[in-house]
Amino acid sequence: MGLVAGVDVGGTFTDICIVDEATGAVVVGKVPTTRNQAEGFVGGLRQLADVAALRFIAHGTTVGTNALLERKGARTGLLATHGFRDLLELGRRTRPAAYGMKGGFQPLVTRDLRAEVKERTDADGNVLIPLDEEEVRRTVAALAGAGVESLAVVFLHSYANAGSEERCRALIEQAAPDLYVSLSHEVLPEIGEFERTSTTVINAYLQPLLSRYLGRVEGELQEAGFRNPFRVMQSNGGVLNAANSARAACRSVLSGPAGGMMAANWISRKLGRNIISADMGGTSFDVGLVMAGEPVLAEQKEIDYGIPSRIPMIDIETIGAGGGSIARVMAGGLLKVGPESAGSIPGPICYGQGGTEPTVADANAVLGRIDIERIRPGAGAEVGNARNAFGHLGQGLSLSPEDAAEATLKVADLLMANAIRSVSLNRGLDPRDFSILAFGGAGPVHACSIAEILEVSSVIVPPWPGVFSAVGCSLAGVRYDDTWSVLKRIEQVSLAEIAGLFTRMEERVFAVLDEEGVSRPEVKLIYEAALQYEGQTHRLMVPLEGPQVEPSRLAALFEKAYRDTFAVDVSGLPVRLVNLRLRAVVESDRQADLVIPVPENGDVASATVGRTRMRFAGAWHEVPVLDRWKISRTAVVAGPARIDQIDTTIVVPPGWSGSVDAMGNIELTHGSARDA
Repeated sequence: MGLVAGVDVGGTFTDICIVDEATGAVVVGKVPTTRNQAEGFVGGLRQLADVAALRFIAHGTTVGTNALLERKGARTGLLATHGFRDLLELGRRTRPAAYGMKGGFQPLVTRDLRAEVKERTDADGNVLIPLDEEEVRRTVAALAGAGVESLAVVFLHSYANAGSEERCRALIEQAAPDLYVSLSHEVLPEIGEFERTSTTVINAYLQPLLSRYLGRVEGELQEAGFRNPFRVMQSNGGVLNAANSARAACRSVLSGPAGGMMAANWISRKLGRNIISADMGGTSFDVGLVMAGEPVLAEQKEIDYGIPSRIPMIDIETIGAGGGSIARVMAGGLLKVGPESAGSIPGPICYGQGGTEPTVADANAVLGRIDIERIRPGAGAEVGNARNAFGHLGQGLSLSPEDAAEATLKVADLLMANAIRSVSLNRGLDPRDFSILAFGGAGPVHACSIAEILEVSSVIVPPWPGVFSAVGCSLAGVRYDDTWSVLKRIEQVSLAEIAGLFTRMEERVFAVLDEEGVSRPEVKLIYEAALQYEGQTHRLMVPLEGPQVEPSRLAALFEKAYRDTFAVDVSGLPVRLVNLRLRAVVESDRQADLVIPVPENGDVASATVGRTRMRFAGAWHEVPVLDRWKISRTAVVAGPARIDQIDTTIVVPPGWSGSVDAMGNIELTHGSARDA
């Protein structure tokens, strides 16, 4: 038992959460992100605790995500089987625009840095053409001479026989020992040449950056006297040590948002509810699902157009809708909100830092939904300038400034509601069966309006929404996933073969977990299989009861999952077993009850700190302003009202009411649901 820390480094702020495991006490903080993120990381920790006394640190980072989106990764080369040099651009023949032959796709590896060597292995692992070792030496020397820092090696069917890739690594170490090397059979040992190539290239592209960054952080921590485990959030919601994280850099692409999802997972388990997480910040809106106490995973995510990653990761949908999203009237007279953002500089008009275009935050300020003077002292006078901007915007729509501001919020709320539909309805799930968990600096401002659009009756605002991803980092445990390609009809597979492959996967998984210092009895193993009907490319991941499963049982599980997902019964068609997957989960012992400072008794008046005006549906309302931390467990806040706390604002619209639950969350409920 001791102090554990979660640190989430974003582009603008570094969020920190420190949990005392003995007492459950929580301390949170928010500091500006520094140019050298490692310095800000450790400096922020020092403001809240003795770094040397911390038992454990978990870190959520956007280094990988930003490098991909901004194309600022390492100079990377690709070594492919002869004839497959251009697979990275050919992909699945998708186009940026549905109509037309032009697009903006930019591969991570330019064609001059993609090379071919003679070698060939078939799908059964038989070597048809031995590796031309002399050609490898010449090619690697040429790529190193061209300034390549990292090299992705992707040979055809290496998941079935990794011999050529392993030999290639040895040759690279001889010819250019300073190169970072990513082998596809280690990054993604499964069928799908394009996805395997793309994922391996992502790993190679990010590995030098992440390795150097984590090295700097570890160095700063060691100087501060820290000697205990330092781990990094992975896209699957678990944590791994810095060495494993750097080696498998593609696994931490969604490191930051995954922290928020694991905090949502904690809330879901404690309340026993299915959760839609709604994380709204300054630039983006991230949404995901937690069902039956586990975040929903995606088998593949496209990080940017044409760059799929096939590493299992939490299924998070991201759109450009945040407090800084800009509102404009398009040529056809339509109001558009985002994805362009004013960012932190110059930012929204109401922040007084030079912004000139109206944003979502400006609309909230004009309508009284947020108090700019409280958020940014001295900027309150800028609300008039924001109103003038909406007056100009409204001229093109024949709307008053206030009506234009309301229209802006309505469009933003509809965009965010559609993002929620995309992760729920597209899976055959009804969002009305979920509670919305609102976090991020702007999430609690918009959550009730989004819920009304979706007819969701319950919104939950956690205790620390503005630093929620850091809370999730502090609560996360070790997780690791492994896959094995099978590629056989179900009748060609035996129970013994399935069990044997799972045994080999267990050996590989435990080799990683041993490096993490995890005790084997702590590990929970989850067995899954990816299957498809023959002739289809889409496959479904099916949970298994254990490593020993009869093939006929496997087919039955798949057919049921297919019917449940697509509402179509095509049982009787040949079924193929594509992959087996093993997930190793070490549940954190830090997910006990945290101590939330909530008064036991008191009415709404005792929590009221002022009054203000807010506008809803064209009408102004005089409303109370409450201090969140003064609202007792017995008080019921009837809307319209505004609840302020240091890291967010909670808007309670007319028809909604809020109360504090046993965990310290504020639950907002719609009146029609209560009456029913």
